[in-house]
Amino acid sequence: MLILSTVALYAITSFLFRSFSARRVALGHEYASSGQQALNRGDAEQAINDLRISLSYAPGEASTQLSLAEALAQAYHSDQARAYFLELLDQQPADGFLNLQLARLARERKDSATAIRYYRAAGSGNWNGDSLSERFRARLELTDYLVQLGDLRSAHAELLIAEADAPEDAAVDVMIARRFEQAGDLSQALKFYKKALKLNPKDADALNGARRVISDIGETSPAEEAPQ
Repeated sequence: MLILSTVALYAITSFLFRSFSARRVALGHEYASSGQQALNRGDAEQAINDLRISLSYAPGEASTQLSLAEALAQAYHSDQARAYFLELLDQQPADGFLNLQLARLARERKDSATAIRYYRAAGSGNWNGDSLSERFRARLELTDYLVQLGDLRSAHAELLIAEADAPEDAAVDVMIARRFEQAGDLSQALKFYKKALKLNPKDADALNGARRVISDIGETSPAEEAPQ
């Protein structure tokens, strides 16, 4: 009888433990899903609440930690967001997205040296999906930041790197051309305005940009440089 009682008690305990564990997993997924939905619709505070509950049921879930870090950043809880992003970056130091988020947070703190370091890591990091496009956009964001800081020489150098990853698209060429203008390299700006016009001869932004640059350079035959 004692042996039978022990076996029965063990079976009941095992069943209850498995049921409890399964319930915890289900609740973790449920709150993670509702938190992600709240984040997608821009309700960062609700997302933070749900994602924290999810992590209480499933500690160490990297995808949930990432969503929580994003929600904290959106809600301007910058120090907490930074702590989560850094913890995740320790596990994936070459992750482009994590480096980009940390660059933006450093930028908010006006820590330009750290922001630039993280931006450069994002521009050469690993990305899910279209890596070339993501790296290009990270470099472009860094370029804008360097222009804002007044460091036109570094902005120009980053643009030269970024253009290697640029997609073949007229609108993108116009974006690059404008930034070369801002960096003070008018010949490169004109090159990309012309490139945009070859891809799309009716692109008004490219046409106006080419004419503006030609005027600034002082060319004598603008009609030859910028199509009418």
